[in-house]
Amino acid sequence: ETSFLKSLPSTKNLGVVVRTKKKKHLYNKTKQVEKICRLKGFKVFVSANPQIAMSAGADGVHFPQECRKTRLYNSLSYSCSFHKFSDLRRTIDLKIKKVFISPIFKTASSNSKKPIGLTRLLFLSRSLKCEIGVLGGINKKNINTLRKKNISHIGGLSIFFSN
Repeated sequence: ETSFLKSLPSTKNLGVVVRTKKKKHLYNKTKQVEKICRLKGFKVFVSANPQIAMSAGADGVHFPQECRKTRLYNSLSYSCSFHKFSDLRRTIDLKIKKVFISPIFKTASSNSKKPIGLTRLLFLSRSLKCEIGVLGGINKKNINTLRKKNISHIGGLSIFFSN
């Protein structure tokens, strides 16, 4: 995973979310990733834990769907996942300024989740009062369909690795 980060060109337009299956490894993994990201100019976000983000020197926190309430720090930036319209209340409660709506298209990483599609994406992007990011099945073939949809961020791996 760190070799992939090292292979990317330096830019201030890229952010990395650090996630682990075991929470006790999150701080060490964040410090490891943060060193590489600082050299490359990438932003670093920690999954679901503002305290670790603060202590590890990360730029912000990305909240998964399970996270409903937590302590917030003014010095951190916050984003959250957004999978269905009922997540709107969670974005308001967490005072989120950036959401990542997913999955937009059919994706190999999560076959069980039904894609939101472009029509629902347009409706959601008009309903939310924050920056919109998209994830899920985005690749070089379908990225142009996202133009003029009020989207400021695109995330995922297919965009880097698809043919």
